[in-house]
Amino acid sequence: MHSGLHCTDSDFCHEIAGAEDTTFTSIYEGNPPSRIILSNPCFRLIADVSPLCIGHLLLLPMEHYLSFADLVDRYHEELDAVLDVIEPLYCDTFGRLTILEHGSSEEMRASACISHAHWHLLPIDGHDVDSAITADSLHAATFTDLKEISAFAGTPYFLCGTEGTYRIYDARNPIRSQYLRSVAGRILGISTPLWDYALLVRRELLRETITLTQDWKAALDSRGNRPPTPEKS
Repeated sequence: MHSGLHCTDSDFCHEIAGAEDTTFTSIYEGNPPSRIILSNPCFRLIADVSPLCIGHLLLLPMEHYLSFADLVDRYHEELDAVLDVIEPLYCDTFGRLTILEHGSSEEMRASACISHAHWHLLPIDGHDVDSAITADSLHAATFTDLKEISAFAGTPYFLCGTEGTYRIYDARNPIRSQYLRSVAGRILGISTPLWDYALLVRRELLRETITLTQDWKAALDSRGNRPPTPEKS
């Protein structure tokens, strides 16, 4: 059971497969030894290798998909279950949660940063994100049922999710590189271009994030939570 896509150059795919030579290992050199926070057969939660702030996490599917819109029809129950587990832990630890995604498409697969679907989890105000994106003349379709984002499968989009509401913005027209990082960076007070993931790697923020989330798995175990399993084909 898989997406039918073949990954050619995604660091995420190599990392999921257990490769030792990844961007994370080359930057952090064993400190910390891993950036995995939670993992189950469908999804993995990791710390962003170049975080904008403490609490900057990534949620990605274990299988290769180009966007969450591509996978949500098949995995919506598993994704809902993962969010039910993550959201309270995240908000208890970091205060608030906003989800951001640059949904990719076949035409965009050459762009390594979005060749494997991933959500950014950030402790910022999603309403501020929406205001900033709307100010750039990108208007949104709004959903409360996550499964409805499947309507955007195969097309580039920006997603902002907060407090159970998901806004999808059309990303087919050209806009500045690392657009969502630039928006989040502005909200966090990071000067341009210091939100660029390649320009400044804030290693201490990843290490602090790992420290603050190290008890999450134990908290889940104590609540009796069990990770969802993939549907059988």
